[in-house]
Amino acid sequence: MKLEDFTQKEIDEDLSTAEISDKEAGDKILSLVPDGWIKKIPFFVREHSTTKTIERIANDYPSLYAVAKKPGELPEKEREELRKIITDIFTEKMEKHNIK
Repeated sequence: MKLEDFTQKEIDEDLSTAEISDKEAGDKILSLVPDGWIKKIPFFVREHSTTKTIERIANDYPSLYAVAKKPGELPEKEREELRKIITDIFTEKMEKHNIK
């Protein structure tokens, strides 16, 4: 994905972002993304991509998101479940947008 893949109108209007109710939970979940993947996402869509992914996890997996909202480290079982979910989402989106 390159900047020229977007129309000037899309860039000017900015992409939508999600309101994350618990930033710490979002940070815990994003820390599970494989190293370097987030940096591969173009800077001008990175916030849109990450916040919408966290919102999707919160909506589709409320029990796992609730665990992430608790203070402290994620339990091993939930951490691995969330790691698989977020890796699958990022893999799907990166393939869709030809991000290698």
